[in-house]
Amino acid sequence: MVRTGPNRTGPDITEHLAQASEQAQSGWEQTITDMKRMAADRRDGGYETVAVPAGDTTPKPPASGDTDEWGFSHIIPGNYAAEFTEAYERADFDETGVYQAQIDGLAFLVTECLDHDEQIAVFIAGSYKLQFAAPLVRTAMDRDRMYTHVQKLDGTHLGTIEHDDPSAFFPDPEQIYAYEM
Repeated sequence: MVRTGPNRTGPDITEHLAQASEQAQSGWEQTITDMKRMAADRRDGGYETVAVPAGDTTPKPPASGDTDEWGFSHIIPGNYAAEFTEAYERADFDETGVYQAQIDGLAFLVTECLDHDEQIAVFIAGSYKLQFAAPLVRTAMDRDRMYTHVQKLDGTHLGTIEHDDPSAFFPDPEQIYAYEM
């Protein structure tokens, strides 16, 4: 049993880490379930749907890499790439819905991108640590827009979607700033 400090009482750090891991896993499972339910609702409404669980989501501010690209960067599994690309190439997304929950410093989100004319709905599920989001939040709020970037693990860029309302992603920016490192 690992304890911090001399004669510390209360739950040990191992139990705390195990509980946090269980909460994160539960949060992710609930996010995927919610995404699938939302996609089914849109499908029942006549939309073609694509639901993609990102393998990794990074809140990326400008100049955080080799490019000035910023927004949420989602790395998706290769088996979803063709389906995403096919819908992306036919769509002109004109509406965005963002659904999210936070648990112990993690944000779980589903971004719904809609093209009402073509009746295409793309859902992307992701999660990220709030402590890394503050620079992106500042940029999005200052520039009054947001981007969703989708790529494969090998770096192949599959598409970028622009959103005109960053507050849908960050309804309470001050809360995210509180997690800043």
